[in-house]
Amino acid sequence: MSIGLATVLLFGGLIFLLAMGVPVVFALGGISVLITFLLDGSNGLYIVATTTYRQITDPGLITIPLFLLMGNFLIHSGISDRLFKALNLWLSGIRGGLAIVSVGVCVALAMCGGFGPGILTMGLIAVPAMLKHRYNKSLALGSVMAGGVLGEIIPPSIIMIIFAYISRISIGKIFFGGAIPGFITASLYIIYITVRCYLQPDLAPRADEEATLKSRVVALKDIVSPALLIVLVLGSIFLGIATPSEAAGVGAFGSFLICIIHGRLSGKVITNSCLETMKISGMALWILVTATLFGVVFTSAGAQDMLMELIEGLTVNRWLILVAMQLILLMFGMFMDDYAVLTICAPIFIPIAVMLGFDPTWFAIIFILNMQVAYLTPPFGWALILMKGVAPPEVHTKDIWRSRRRSPGGPYQRHLAINSPIRCHTAARFNIDHVVSSTRAVAS
Repeated sequence: MSIGLATVLLFGGLIFLLAMGVPVVFALGGISVLITFLLDGSNGLYIVATTTYRQITDPGLITIPLFLLMGNFLIHSGISDRLFKALNLWLSGIRGGLAIVSVGVCVALAMCGGFGPGILTMGLIAVPAMLKHRYNKSLALGSVMAGGVLGEIIPPSIIMIIFAYISRISIGKIFFGGAIPGFITASLYIIYITVRCYLQPDLAPRADEEATLKSRVVALKDIVSPALLIVLVLGSIFLGIATPSEAAGVGAFGSFLICIIHGRLSGKVITNSCLETMKISGMALWILVTATLFGVVFTSAGAQDMLMELIEGLTVNRWLILVAMQLILLMFGMFMDDYAVLTICAPIFIPIAVMLGFDPTWFAIIFILNMQVAYLTPPFGWALILMKGVAPPEVHTKDIWRSRRRSPGGPYQRHLAINSPIRCHTAARFNIDHVVSSTRAVAS
């Protein structure tokens, strides 16, 4: 079989399976196995077995369930509610303070949880509070969704860990590289909220009550424990004191202790946290196995070399090729889940970026920033689904679309987003009903 035919069958078959509604994980795995069989017969299937075994036995993968367990325990400990109340006391009297607090808590949850459940928790806690204080709906919803997607770029992001394993880049380097743009993005959100509320005071009426110095000092105790845990976990990685796996273990144990300190630990909490961790870890492992297998088949079929020669033969500036890759990512992000885009594009784009002379860690951060945009980009818009699932009844779909500065969407668009046949997974990523019920219980 020629290289050109193998490449056409590989990508054509993948697109066909996706269009038929096959989940991305099974589409990637199925077409990879089929092309391997067509190329080398039954003997070639040995590659499938060895690739799968190598991935599932990699000791570094323990990072994923440990960071997820850390986040689940912290969510059950009521960290989001306590942080929201504490930061609100310190920013009381500032116009737009609740929206700023929402972004701040989303950053904290991203740094604590590894999977950034900011949209779910803040959608249940912050959005009703802002609407109660007569905040503009677009500002209330937009600040929560914009802050919630920061979990993609702020470590310890799970998508960063998956990207690191697919591209064979150090997890620590990607974490360190993502922290700076993540905090810059959060700061820009806060500056935007502050300036806009100053120019348009009707968007966020000033709170009538003023917090006392004593209440603010007392509220600090709710910030200390998660702050220490964040410094301990991420600081040990950045300073080279511990590996990501070791830091994740410390984080999981620390979140367990925080759960005990705040009297939230119970058999149900342990069971639910572990089950949720296993669900998302299982999803991540399937992604890693099939994405790695797709990359191996792509390379062994000769498609990688053919693509490299084609790119190398182009006479255009390398920055134009980089821009073209970003446009492809943005286009895919309009119709696919961010993990789906990652598993399909990362094995192809990373070697091209390296060949063009771009630093792989820098390119990885650019790639993940695009996935953050994909999280918010219609018509798929995973953030839309999450927000619609937890928003108060008076918030309609068109309000959510408008808050993201997009054209308002109707019921059909929400149906399209929820039932998109080319998404990577469903409730395995976020067990929405479980997280919603847990957060409501904590908040009450």
